[in-house]
Amino acid sequence: MKKILLASTALVLSAVAANAQAFNVTGEGRMGLRYNNSAAWAATNSGSAYMVENRLTLNFNVAVEADHGLSFGAFTRARMQMGGGAPAVYASNQTAMFSGSRVWVEANGLRLTFGNQDGAIVQAGVAYGYAGGCGVGYVGGELCGDTAGLFPVAQLFNSVGPSGPQMVALTYNMGDIRFALSNGRGASTELGIRGSFDAFTVALGYTNNRGASGNANYVLSGLYNGGSWTVGALVAKVDDSTNTAGATVTTWNLRGTVALGGGNLYGYVGRTVTAATAAASTDPSYGLSYGYGLGGGATLTVGAERVGGATNTTAASVGVAFTF
Repeated sequence: MKKILLASTALVLSAVAANAQAFNVTGEGRMGLRYNNSAAWAATNSGSAYMVENRLTLNFNVAVEADHGLSFGAFTRARMQMGGGAPAVYASNQTAMFSGSRVWVEANGLRLTFGNQDGAIVQAGVAYGYAGGCGVGYVGGELCGDTAGLFPVAQLFNSVGPSGPQMVALTYNMGDIRFALSNGRGASTELGIRGSFDAFTVALGYTNNRGASGNANYVLSGLYNGGSWTVGALVAKVDDSTNTAGATVTTWNLRGTVALGGGNLYGYVGRTVTAATAAASTDPSYGLSYGYGLGGGATLTVGAERVGGATNTTAASVGVAFTF
């Protein structure tokens, strides 16, 4: 009887271990002080331009190795936050919110994914950053003016709450070259290709997300990695018709990083479009950020950026973020 019990226990433990190998949790914790002088921010932050913020993000990942060279995976995210992000949601509570999920199948570098995910521009159509930017501050982009207006037109992963249109994406990695194709049901289709050649990375993105102007959107970017420093450039043709009567404008950014004093200094300058941008025009944008590694995956960061023109907004933050 004892032998049977021991054998059963060993079988259960081995099954648990096998499942544990196919499941892992990663995430990020952060805390800090943020500033934003916009009227929209004050309206959702009790009239104040300052906010104390903290957040815990948990990423749940599942991976399964099947037969015939196939592998399957799935992902969802839980986030608990006080302040920041979407103040109307987080300003007065820390209720956990889950993102929409995604599930994929992969073989020989080719992956088919259904569900909540970034589109082809973010996955392969830019040479650096998230949609070409979001590099200022411990939050990963205070205003994201360095995205050159790609946010309103690109397909983006929804970190919390319901996802957008039903998304399907196809990606393929061939050495240092990555291809991506994505489609949102009833929405837009995107293409992206990115390649690295020694110290250079170049990328091209396209979306048929046509607004009132009737024109598609393009983005071309490049990055040079000099080891302790990098320099990059991005130029885009974007339709800002969601914000104006329908105009297609040229936006751009120049960015650079350099190792400095045991940390990393990041800066950018460019032109972008926002909800307040006037028709057939762009807003100047610039930002500076410095992150100092504290060890253990933790980084202390201070940063500020500004989008001028009709937007006329300045944002800044200082805080600590750590990954695990």
